[in-house]
Amino acid sequence: MYPLKFSSIVKPKVWGQEAWLLSGYGDEVSVVTNGYLKGNDLNDLLETYMDELVGGKVYDRYGNYFPLLLKVIDAEDDLSVQVHPNDEQAEAEEQLGKTEMWYVMDAKKGAQVVSGFSQDTSEEEVRDSLADATLQELLRRQPVKKGDVIAIPAGRVHALCKGTKVAEIQESSDLTYRLYDYNRPDKNGQLRPLHVEKAIQVLDWKATESPLTSYECEPNASANLLRDEHFTTNIIRITATIGRDYAPLDSMVIYLCVAGEAVIHALDADAEQQSVSIKEGECVLLPATLNDIRLEPKSAEASIMETYIE
Repeated sequence: MYPLKFSSIVKPKVWGQEAWLLSGYGDEVSVVTNGYLKGNDLNDLLETYMDELVGGKVYDRYGNYFPLLLKVIDAEDDLSVQVHPNDEQAEAEEQLGKTEMWYVMDAKKGAQVVSGFSQDTSEEEVRDSLADATLQELLRRQPVKKGDVIAIPAGRVHALCKGTKVAEIQESSDLTYRLYDYNRPDKNGQLRPLHVEKAIQVLDWKATESPLTSYECEPNASANLLRDEHFTTNIIRITATIGRDYAPLDSMVIYLCVAGEAVIHALDADAEQQSVSIKEGECVLLPATLNDIRLEPKSAEASIMETYIE
């Protein structure tokens, strides 16, 4: 096994564009672009290599279902105000729930995100606000800048707003319940459907005090951004070659580069070095059998999001 790169699945949207960097979801399955496995898709690899690819604990939990989905989202306009169900609530639709997080790769002056309610609210208040088009008065708006991190647990109302570009880590699910979409037509001139009743059933009515994750990361070190039952994500800043030891994890590791460029050097089971480059907006999957990793910067500084399942 070796570090795997994949082709991006680019999706134009009414509000901008999103690229699915690593996906085993539905028909949108990522395909390997490097090495002897080039041309194989992620689900083929999982069926063939099983725990060698994702790790024993992960395979025992999810089987032949790749549990994570990584994206880059470029919002030229506001995304809909929406909410996602948790795993239990999503069972009826035979999907995982959708806990996710955003890392802000770029933000124009004045950029914001919506994350949660500004005060404790209720079903009645939300229904009334939808009826008189005042929902946005109930929402918590947060100014954002490059490097900010926003955790979006299942149940939290949220919206990415125009002028933001984010890397998104999420459960492998596409269950999105729209509450409000600005009465905006799609490319065919039709209004996109809303899912008010489903949204009402899964909303967290509590106020969000501070949606931003607080962290500090020194050069050539890492800092935790999110630790959740679904995934753990850290940020690594690289200005010199550093090592990472993943032997204790028993999980695949996914790198998503959010700034700069680097080279990933991995020692395989025969102590042979396998190397692959990664630059901003790309991701690399390290199979669970690769434990001894070195990260070498190819720009003055590189920043990489590191995701695995504990």
